[in-house]
Amino acid sequence: MLSILAATVALASPLPQLYVKGQNIVDAKGKRVILKGTNLGNWFVIEPWMLNLSGISDQYQIESILTERFSEAEKDRLMDIYHASWITKRDFPIIKSFGFNLVRIPMNYRQFEDDRKPFQLKKDAWKWLDFAIDQAEKSGLYSILDMHGAQGGQSVYDHTGQSGQNKLWTEEQNKKRLAWLWTQIAKRYKSRSAVVAYDAFNEPYGGTKPQQVEVFNRVLPEIRKVDPNKLVFAHGHWDNFFHYGNPKANGWKNVGFQLHWYPGLFGNGSPTVPTQMKHLSTAPYWKEQMAKVNVPLLIGEMNVVFKAAGGGAMMRRHFDTYGSNGWLTTMWSYRAGSETGGHGNSSWGMVTNKKPSRKIDFKTASKAQIEAWMRGFATDELEINTDLKKWLTVKNPVFPPIPPAPPKVVSTPHQDTIPNWTATDLNNARKGGLHNLGNGKFALFGAGSDVWGKSDQARFLQQSVQGDFQLTVHLLEQPKGEQYAKAGLMARESLDANSAMTLLSVFPDGGVQLAVRETTDAEASGKAELTGESPVWFRLIRQGSTLTGSISKDGSSWQVVGTSTVKAKNLFVGPIALSHDDSTLTRVVYEDLQLLRLP
Repeated sequence: MLSILAATVALASPLPQLYVKGQNIVDAKGKRVILKGTNLGNWFVIEPWMLNLSGISDQYQIESILTERFSEAEKDRLMDIYHASWITKRDFPIIKSFGFNLVRIPMNYRQFEDDRKPFQLKKDAWKWLDFAIDQAEKSGLYSILDMHGAQGGQSVYDHTGQSGQNKLWTEEQNKKRLAWLWTQIAKRYKSRSAVVAYDAFNEPYGGTKPQQVEVFNRVLPEIRKVDPNKLVFAHGHWDNFFHYGNPKANGWKNVGFQLHWYPGLFGNGSPTVPTQMKHLSTAPYWKEQMAKVNVPLLIGEMNVVFKAAGGGAMMRRHFDTYGSNGWLTTMWSYRAGSETGGHGNSSWGMVTNKKPSRKIDFKTASKAQIEAWMRGFATDELEINTDLKKWLTVKNPVFPPIPPAPPKVVSTPHQDTIPNWTATDLNNARKGGLHNLGNGKFALFGAGSDVWGKSDQARFLQQSVQGDFQLTVHLLEQPKGEQYAKAGLMARESLDANSAMTLLSVFPDGGVQLAVRETTDAEASGKAELTGESPVWFRLIRQGSTLTGSISKDGSSWQVVGTSTVKAKNLFVGPIALSHDDSTLTRVVYEDLQLLRLP
C-alpha cells in the first residue's frame, strides 16, 4: 500500500520550487511570490458547527458513536466515505478560480496514528493527505500542512478533534508522539515542491507561552533531522509570538511565525466596518515586528464573515494589506455548512450548500442513512460566495466609503462612592467612574486593555478581606463594545498589575470564563469556560486555599464554573468593568453586592 501511495505522490505535476528569503517567499529567480488562499476546514478534523450538527461535541464523539453501534471497522469505512465526500476533485478548481494559489490543510493526528498503537503509522496513513496535496497541485495550489489536532489536544476546543483535553502540554508521551509524527510527515514530503511549509501545531492557546516554546523546540529538531530546509511555522499565542525569541539567535533556519486574526468575532470589537479598519490599521506595527526578526509571517486563519462588517470588499482589503507585506494568508474556510442554505448576510465559506442542510442523528439513524448522509456531500449543489469571489478577483477594486466610527466614551461625570468599597483603575487604566443608582444598584464605568497575560488594566471596585468569604453580585447590564469586554467578580493578592488573581467574568456574547494567574508575574490562562450562559448572578467563595467561582440564573441555584488555588491570607475582591480598549469606557450595571466573612 505504501509503495503505491508513494507512486501517487510522484505522479503529480510538480509546482515550481519556492524559497524563503528573509520575510518573503520567492521563486527561483528571487521574485517575491504572494501566497494566499483558504483552509480545507472540517475535512480531516470535523467541527460540528460547520455541519449544523446538534448534540455533537466533536469528531471524537462521532467516531465513538459509530464504533459502539457498528464496530471499529465500519466506523473507519464510514469516515473514509466522509473524507471522500466533503472535499472532492471538483473543489480545487473552484478554489483556484478565486485567484488563490494556496491551501492550508488542517490535519488530525488520528489520520496517521492510533492512540492504542503509538509511534506506528496506520496502513492508509497517507491516503487522504496525498490526495489533498495532489489535487491542490493539479489546480496550481501550494499546500501548508497544519497539525490542527495534536496528540492529547493543544486546547479544550472541538477543533482539536476532541474537546475537553488540553493534554499536549502536560503529558510527555504526547510531546514525543507529536515530534515523532512530524518526522514521518517531513520524511514523506521533504522533496515535494508543492508543500511550502509545515505548521507545527494550530492555535496552541491551551498552553502557556513557555509550554508553547518547549513543545516547538521538541518538534523542530525532529523535522530538521530529515528535512533541513522546509519552512516551519511557530504558532503564536492569541496576542503575539514574541516569546519564541529571534529565530536567527535561536539558530533556527527557515522558521516563520503564525497568527490568527478574527477582529469583531473573537476580540477587538464588534463585527463592524470600523472594527475591521481599526484592525487593519495595526498592519504597520506588525510589519515593524516582522522586520525585526526578518522571517515570514502566516495569517493562517481570518474571515470577516458578516456583510455588515464589509463582506467581500473588506476581505479584499485584508488580503491586499497582508499581501503587500509579503505575508502568507489563508482564510477560514473553503466550505462551511448553512442551516437554511445559501450564504445570506453572513458566511464562513467560499462555498456552502445551496439547499437547507441535511439532518442526521448518529445515535438513531441506520448505517445506510448515515452512509447516504456522508456521501451526499460529494453531490450537494454548492452555492459560490459570489460577493467574495467578485471582490477577490477584480483587478482594480474601488472600495465603498468607510462609515465613521461611533463616538467613544472617554470620560464620565459620575464619581459616586459606595460605603466600604473603593474604586481603583488598575495599572493606570483610563479613569472610570461609578454612578450610585440607589437601592443597592450601581453603574460601574471602566476602560482598561484586559485582565489577561502578565498585566491587568480594568476598573475594580474592591475591598480587602482576610480568610474565608462569600462574594456575590447581581448583574443587570452586561458590558458592550469589544468582544472581550468583561464584567464579573475578581479576587487578587494585590492591586499591582501583575498580581496573582482569579476572575469570573462574562463577555458581551454571554460566554463565561474563569481566568487565573496562579502566581505574581505569571501568564493568566482560562481554567474553565461556558458558552452562551448569559448569567445573572456571580459568586466567589473562598474556603481555605480553594476559591470557587459559580454562576446562577436566579441567585439560588448555582452552577460551578471552576476553582483556583489561593495562598495569600489577604485578598482584594469585588466587581470589575473592563472595556478591552483603554481609549473608551464601558458601562456595567450591578446590584446587591454582598461580601460575607465566613467562619
